[in-house]
Amino acid sequence: MAPFYLLEKLRKIPGFEGAIIVDPYSGGKGNSVRYFSVAPRDNYMRVTGLENLFVGGEKSGFFVGHTEAICTGSLAGHNAARNAIGMYLLQLPTSIAIGDFISHANQELKEENADRLKFTFAGSIYFNRMKELGFYTIDKKEIENRVKRQGWKGFLIRKYCP
Repeated sequence: MAPFYLLEKLRKIPGFEGAIIVDPYSGGKGNSVRYFSVAPRDNYMRVTGLENLFVGGEKSGFFVGHTEAICTGSLAGHNAARNAIGMYLLQLPTSIAIGDFISHANQELKEENADRLKFTFAGSIYFNRMKELGFYTIDKKEIENRVKRQGWKGFLIRKYCP
């Protein structure tokens, strides 16, 4: 992500000749280059067709927000480290919100016009799905118990993971 990219330069790139910048917040004084492409990936956050490249955040799906970047990036980094030392990779279960988020977004991104979809825990498509599945709650104990029941509490800090 670049903090600013001149529109004149952007329009010189083949395919971006007619690009416009939608800038509702900074009054034309800045822009942000986002959502250019998503790497096809599996639910381990590994790029399809490559054994040693893992992605998170916006590169792993049209994900909006810090929480989404932290969750997907943490799993990608964790699996990259496991891959480097020859350990099996981890895939989060769909019975917890982040596992379902990763899996569901991956399926949706294979559909036609998927480049128009944005996924976030804070609204939009996935927020509605969270409510439908009963994942949406602000009760920290309920979330902790759900993760604990699946055997995933503290998995990033364990020496050996499930």
